[in-house]
Amino acid sequence: MAAKGKKKRRTNDRVTLGDIAKHCEVSKATVSRVLNDRLHEFPVTEKMIQRVKSAAEELDYRPNRLARAIRSQRTHLIGLSDFHLNSIMERTPDRIAYEDQVKGEYISTITNHPKFKDYDLVIHCRDESTDQPLKPSDFKHDLLDGMVYLNPSDNHTEFLDVASKNFPIVVVGHVAAAEEKVPCVDFNNRETGKRAVEHLIEIGRRNILILIPERLKHLACLQDRLQGYHDALTQNGIQVSDKFIHHVCCTKDGIAAFFRNLPCLGEVDAIMSTTDDLAAFCIEPLTSMGYRIPEDIALIGFDNSPICQHTSPTLSSVNLIPDKQVYAAIDLLLKILNKEVPYEPGFHEIETELVIRESTVATRSDSGK
Repeated sequence: MAAKGKKKRRTNDRVTLGDIAKHCEVSKATVSRVLNDRLHEFPVTEKMIQRVKSAAEELDYRPNRLARAIRSQRTHLIGLSDFHLNSIMERTPDRIAYEDQVKGEYISTITNHPKFKDYDLVIHCRDESTDQPLKPSDFKHDLLDGMVYLNPSDNHTEFLDVASKNFPIVVVGHVAAAEEKVPCVDFNNRETGKRAVEHLIEIGRRNILILIPERLKHLACLQDRLQGYHDALTQNGIQVSDKFIHHVCCTKDGIAAFFRNLPCLGEVDAIMSTTDDLAAFCIEPLTSMGYRIPEDIALIGFDNSPICQHTSPTLSSVNLIPDKQVYAAIDLLLKILNKEVPYEPGFHEIETELVIRESTVATRSDSGK
């Protein structure tokens, strides 16, 4: 036990505010005001501000996160939440590479935001394979200042009840009525799905098959794309038929078996796939069955992932720019946390575009089918 009245020896080499104050021969309160940007509390000369900041850099001062969190009631941690992909769908090597690339772009986009320098990013994985509701504690709302929430699904909307002005969640994506409770940053998947189908109609196709990955059918974005399919057909006087709407296993063998057993395949003159990897899986079995793409069956995907440029023929697709979507989301969240804007529900739309390639370039009149 230390002798009474004797100071305890420091047990680590962390530089403290007291060290900087001693170095500059000023009070700890002055150093605290300068380094914590509380200069409005008491006037400090510009010369002293520069002196304190130079000393902090020279001594390699690092703020004590725990002390700062206790003082400000904020941790300066932001969550990036996504579901466990392995529990949702079977992934090909190309799909894994694409997802890793996109996630890397997400992280880079967030951490390179000019206002992010005062925060750190926490990767938050949520398990949506369970039938049980997610608990508030699953969202780490006691640890994080806020969250960017990726890929919401209709199966788990508990985040709508967890989000608040004290724990703001900005959603990248959309589920029904979510924009009435939280800010949602998304592409208009319904309108974009409609535009993709209208492109097929414009090149003379009318018997349009739509394919949706079985294990992703619960995602709101895919449901919106399906609704866009309905809209395009209806508004162009084409009857919607259930025989052209299918949820399929997104594997090479699964798609091959699907086409072998599809009674109406001979009627199909176009396919809208709600994901690019699913569209890519369609090419080989269709060509092996004697169908030419696009002369007999035009084919369009969704996402404009790198695989679109490496198939034969190359794939037309809808260009979604995920880094723009995530940038808009983190920009909004940081403005909310910094009290530059209020936390309000609403829908923030990100623009998309069709990218036309070889899989849809021919017109129906060119077909030999």
